[in-house]
Amino acid sequence: MRTNYFSSQLNISWLYFYDETTLIVNPVFGINPVDLNKEMQYNKKNIAKYKAVGNKMDLSWGDGRKMTINVEYTKGILSAFDGGGCLLAEPFQANALHNKVYFGLASAGPVTRTATIRFASNGTFEMNKLGAVAGKDNFVGVATAGNDKKGTYTIKGNTIHFKFSDGTSWIALAQPFDMGKDEIIINDQLFKKQ
Repeated sequence: MRTNYFSSQLNISWLYFYDETTLIVNPVFGINPVDLNKEMQYNKKNIAKYKAVGNKMDLSWGDGRKMTINVEYTKGILSAFDGGGCLLAEPFQANALHNKVYFGLASAGPVTRTATIRFASNGTFEMNKLGAVAGKDNFVGVATAGNDKKGTYTIKGNTIHFKFSDGTSWIALAQPFDMGKDEIIINDQLFKKQ
């Protein structure tokens, strides 16, 4: 997992080193296991061939971009990638989320979104999302929209697979982020235990 502060905002991304030459940023189909063929089909721009030499890494991305970035290692483990701090993602234990409720808040400019996820011990969940857009300048007003979804979930390592009751699904990368507060990260958002 890579964290980077930009403009007082915390940005979270996932770096998955598939093998000695292939890097996937933010895999969209989970990482337990990674389906490289599906990632190549749907996430090609975020897949790079890489070569690390000292504190530099040469990257050739699937969309043709080429770049050299700075990297750092602590005790042989990647600790910084292109200015962002890195840490190994801890996997979840199978029942880590049973009977817990987590709340996440994200905002960018005038847009704010909250999400609450209730995980039951029988493998079901409820997810409530609410988004708001505030006016700017002389316009005072707020528009809101929300949705509630239910379904089942499974956890395998750092992958949570949500299967919604409407037949859709969402595969998310996740990890415990316990700094004494029982927090978790799902994709690029921090959730706090309620």
